[in-house]
Amino acid sequence: MRTGQLLALLGVSLILASASYTLGKFNARDTISRPEVSWALGSSAAIKISDLSISLEHAANAIRERNPEASENELGKAYDYLSELLAASVEMHIAKGNTTAPEFTDWMSGYRKFLGDSPDAIYSTAPVDASLEYEIEIMAGSADYFGLVVYERNPITGWNRVADSISIIPETKHALLRIPVSSKSRSGNDAAPINSTDHRLDMSAVDINASTTSLNLASRPNQDLSLTLSDRSHMIMVREYFFDSETRQPSKLAIRPLTINSHRDTVEVDAIPFEARAENAVNFFNETWQGSLALADALKETANSFDRPSTVSPDFVGIFYPTPDNDYHGGAFSLQPGEALIIEGEVPTAAFWSITLQNHWMQSIQNRGKSASLTGSQITNRQGTYRVWISDTAPPAGEDWLDTGGEPEGLVAIRYLLADNASAPKAKLHR
Repeated sequence: MRTGQLLALLGVSLILASASYTLGKFNARDTISRPEVSWALGSSAAIKISDLSISLEHAANAIRERNPEASENELGKAYDYLSELLAASVEMHIAKGNTTAPEFTDWMSGYRKFLGDSPDAIYSTAPVDASLEYEIEIMAGSADYFGLVVYERNPITGWNRVADSISIIPETKHALLRIPVSSKSRSGNDAAPINSTDHRLDMSAVDINASTTSLNLASRPNQDLSLTLSDRSHMIMVREYFFDSETRQPSKLAIRPLTINSHRDTVEVDAIPFEARAENAVNFFNETWQGSLALADALKETANSFDRPSTVSPDFVGIFYPTPDNDYHGGAFSLQPGEALIIEGEVPTAAFWSITLQNHWMQSIQNRGKSASLTGSQITNRQGTYRVWISDTAPPAGEDWLDTGGEPEGLVAIRYLLADNASAPKAKLHR
């Protein structure tokens, strides 16, 4: 009797489990089915969510149309990039996009890379409202250099340009820095903004023939540093550079709006609505992937050289958040197996410099366990000059090498940080 009851109970359980599984599959299919196009009408917030979804799908489709024969592996890499960019767009513009209570977003947090990342730097951004006043607080980690840039929109192109910037060399590790940010300049309401040239390093102690560069690091006293907002300012970026490969401790960053008065009370203003923050996320996502692809396509015109393509306007770099502290050089490589691109140049008198390999999405690439980047301290100083080979096979003994890992095409990014009269390097194809 008990056996019969047990079997009956087991049978009922199986029926319920089967029904639940079937219902679950039905619900899952129903959940991911595409709604009617009109679902978002009547709601600005819903329309922006739809725009974000459509932007991702449009980008994925555009990439596939460019190369209809692409393998699943190739498509997967492209869609990895889009997913990483979407994650950053949502975090920085929706989750942390309220300019009345901004937070910093670590752009390359963990897995994601875009817009020409450097393995030797941390990039953090926060949105700002030009009508408000802020204070940035930095609890320095082990970074050797901080570059802070205020970005504004070009009224004609809409691209980014520098409104103000400062450079900081921490006097000690774990230094506490407080930097006021407002539309009032350092010398009064009508004074011109001060740019990074006022905070350059003292490079007099540099010996460019030495195997390593020694620097007398000097900057303006930190308490004198501040940033000025123009009426078109919309973002602040903090770059942390690490000059060596020792254990790196990121800094702790915070930004808060202030009323500049004797009490420095917190500003009380309405929060930015979701639809406005979502629109910023959509714009950033679309501008970034389209701009990155456009630059890669343009650089193919002059592949295996560092000549500027005729189709690239100097203002075009505004899409990529340029910094006045860096001199940028480089171009595209397109190599057959066994070919090499040889980069030669004068060792710059700079606080820091590096050569980085990127794919055509402007993501640093690391192949076969080797670094995607060589820093100046890792590159052989040949009596004031240097030479680096870029290829899929090892160069002759004694040569500096960046391994493409078999990638036939990509980008070379060269950064000279706080350089003093650095000349442009050259590239030549070696078969």
